[in-house]
Amino acid sequence: MFNLNPKRKQRLDLIYNLHLQEWSNKQISDHLNSQNLKTPRTRKKYTPKLIWMTIHKYKNRSSRKSDKILRIKESIKVSLSKDEIKKLLLKKLK
Repeated sequence: MFNLNPKRKQRLDLIYNLHLQEWSNKQISDHLNSQNLKTPRTRKKYTPKLIWMTIHKYKNRSSRKSDKILRIKESIKVSLSKDEIKKLLLKKLK
């Protein structure tokens, strides 16, 4: 789904799956800390607040990934001869 290191992706999936099983953020952080898992970047212990933010960002990424952005550009092409353009301009000036 995301362009992440497989180990980080696996950790995110674990956290999100526990969240879906209705584990609290405190329970998830305690579980990860009991398994001696540290945060990937700072190598610190997990906190409930960090778990909450991880889940929040995971959901945002998922929704962005599923959204499709369309660019629509409208234009009108009119083919007129020089004489017709002159006539239209003269009409407009009157």
